[in-house]
Amino acid sequence: MKFFRFDKEIGFPIKQYDSQAANFIKVFRNKQETSVGFIQIEAGGVVGYHQASVEQLFIIVQGAGWVTGTDRKRIPITNGEGVIWKEGEWHESGSESGMLALVIESESIDTSLLQEK
Repeated sequence: MKFFRFDKEIGFPIKQYDSQAANFIKVFRNKQETSVGFIQIEAGGVVGYHQASVEQLFIIVQGAGWVTGTDRKRIPITNGEGVIWKEGEWHESGSESGMLALVIESESIDTSLLQEK
């Protein structure tokens, strides 16, 4: 058995898109352009407005915050909820109190098993 760390100290700051107080902790990447990681958004932090390079599933595992789509309307999101952005879709996320999100990016994400809110 091996233990691993997934805290913000082993991640790196997200500096693109005018992001603030947000860190990425890589978990997995394979040759099929699939990436799995965590984004830690601190209180008052933002991952700035940008286009999804591939489909992106954003699942809140701790805390609460907000997400936007192309219209930039802030929609509340909390622990146990998630959102998917399609390739090319503009979006942004942030939190007033802090949140941790599991992020899966892939050329195709099968959402047929997911339960819509």
